[in-house]
Amino acid sequence: MNKLKKILQNTEFKLVLFLGYVGSLVFTWVVEHRLLPVLFAHLVFVIIFSIIYFGGQFLLFFFAPLIALIQSLENYSSKRYLKNFNQNVPAEVVVVLGRSNWFKLESWFKSNYLKSELESLVRTLKAEKKDFSFYPNANFKDLEKIMSNRGIKEVYFWGHGDSHTFQLNTDEILYYCDFNDPKYGKEYVHQVHCGTPHGKSLIDYVVPEKNRAKCFLFRKPINSFYIQKEFKRREKLASSEKQSQE
Repeated sequence: MNKLKKILQNTEFKLVLFLGYVGSLVFTWVVEHRLLPVLFAHLVFVIIFSIIYFGGQFLLFFFAPLIALIQSLENYSSKRYLKNFNQNVPAEVVVVLGRSNWFKLESWFKSNYLKSELESLVRTLKAEKKDFSFYPNANFKDLEKIMSNRGIKEVYFWGHGDSHTFQLNTDEILYYCDFNDPKYGKEYVHQVHCGTPHGKSLIDYVVPEKNRAKCFLFRKPINSFYIQKEFKRREKLASSEKQSQE
């Protein structure tokens, strides 16, 4: 009994799963005596194990054609929506949007933003009665001008990145530490993308300590659910403050 217990303790669970998988194929062959059911059973197990071990990456590959189509339509819809607002001009609030290089495979599967997210942002900015402008094609020189312009009080970085970097283009990375200089001070900075648990963010570099708690920053991976939930909260807060002032 002790020997069996020791064997079970030393046996990797993955090996047990693999042996079960092989056993099921052998059993299917013994019962059916045909190759097609065995191949079908093999395919089922491959899909199950792929979802377990590769998760979202497998599902992304499995539904790749559909995702690529949805992504291109979403991008077109977002671009049309942005035409309703000021673009590439200084304003009290500037929204820097990550952009896609459509000659890179990643751009067809990884959206920088959704139209519904932009709509949530616009509703919030209007509730806060702030003048704003979008920068959908900003480059490094544009960012230098934006960050050094004292007339621009608030900046959003919207797309992909982490606490320390922002993916300006599919293959262009902006390092937030490059703005570690007093001349780049802002009242608020919002990093609307994924974050990492440790290290300094752009907010730590350029925003006064008293305002940092009001800045958008998640130190973990986020998705559209987190983004829209946060901006719904901000919109509701701005609306209630407006009502109390009236």
